[in-house]
Amino acid sequence: MNISIISSITLLILISFYVTPKKIHIFEIIFIWLVVWLLMHPLSWIIYVNLTWIKVSTRIGDFWTYAFDRLILFPLLIVLFFEASLRFNRKAAKCIILFVAILTLMLNEYVLLKKGVLHEVKWNIVFSFIEKSFILLVSYFLWMKFRGKFI
Repeated sequence: MNISIISSITLLILISFYVTPKKIHIFEIIFIWLVVWLLMHPLSWIIYVNLTWIKVSTRIGDFWTYAFDRLILFPLLIVLFFEASLRFNRKAAKCIILFVAILTLMLNEYVLLKKGVLHEVKWNIVFSFIEKSFILLVSYFLWMKFRGKFI
């Protein structure tokens, strides 16, 4: 059941992202996607496995739901928010977009906790905020460097 919900949401977001005009280049999308993967997977597995703040469900359907969420939905949301940040010129608007992105990513994790895909051990909203902020801000600054150098 959880995998159908996450895949439906991901598919709707993916279709809407695909049909809207973009200011971001395909190489930038690939770069952001890879940076998010390289930051997210080691960091989240350190938090989940080594520190055992959160445990991933042992049921195969919930594990694939979590994998689908981390491999597709999480980077897709970040690319969407980076695309939205290009539409504004003011720094305040960009900061607000990044803050909303962090809150959205935290909400995604909270939904996974409530649906039983993740199990709370020592989960704390502050730790989640720090993790999502780190991933988002580091990938944003690396993207800005990439954009300034190659695009």
